[in-house]
Amino acid sequence: MKTLFRPLLAAAVFAFAAPFASSSFAAEKAEKNEEKSEKDAPKGSIRPTGDLTTAQMAALAKVSFTDALKTALAAAPGVVVKAELEVEDGNLQFSFEIVGADKKTTEVEIDAGNGKVLDVDKG
Repeated sequence: MKTLFRPLLAAAVFAFAAPFASSSFAAEKAEKNEEKSEKDAPKGSIRPTGDLTTAQMAALAKVSFTDALKTALAAAPGVVVKAELEVEDGNLQFSFEIVGADKKTTEVEIDAGNGKVLDVDKG
């Protein structure tokens, strides 16, 4: 009886623990991918440090909001539903959420220093 009980107990423990182990593995993998994506993120021309106020970010920006908006709309035509100047992935950038004719939202990030497109994320 003991020899049959041990394999059954081991199987039961494995069946119970496996979902937790895989979710832990998935969480670790997601964290590594996030770290990798930050390292692989485009490097902007203005890389401020510390917490900045909106006024401080605006003073650092060398590209106007209007010029950044034109560049974003050229990259993803549509209607802008959200726009902000922010520090993301260490870059000072304009971020625009644009809804296209297909009703899908695209996020376009524009470097606040040189006006170049840093990223286009079609959602």
